[in-house]
Amino acid sequence: MAALLGRKIVLEWGGVEIPGVQEKGINRNGEPVDLTSDDDDGWQSLHDEAGMNSLEISVSGVSKSEALSADWFEGSRTKTLELTNSVTGSVIAGTFFLASYNETATHNEAVTFEATFQSSGPVTLTGYS
Repeated sequence: MAALLGRKIVLEWGGVEIPGVQEKGINRNGEPVDLTSDDDDGWQSLHDEAGMNSLEISVSGVSKSEALSADWFEGSRTKTLELTNSVTGSVIAGTFFLASYNETATHNEAVTFEATFQSSGPVTLTGYS
């Protein structure tokens, strides 16, 4: 029987790897452009392409790194982000804003953390297999 592979997620924030990321969530948003006119008989008409795209990445884990906390308090909240999933081979990369950061439960000098990043410009997805 083949071994079961778990998810290995690597988060790089401003070129610094943040160890201990265990879970992730990705929310993709595309704000439509409303083209509705009086000729549409009361039915909404939307453009085929989004007027504004955004990506929100939520991560959680256990880490001894203080990089995210330090950036939050120092105001260095917009940096490059690279999120790699070694199981699928996918890499999401772009410039992101550190929108929220929470720490709880200190144990052996590590903290349980949650962070949310919002895209600030174009985002790429590569290597998805």
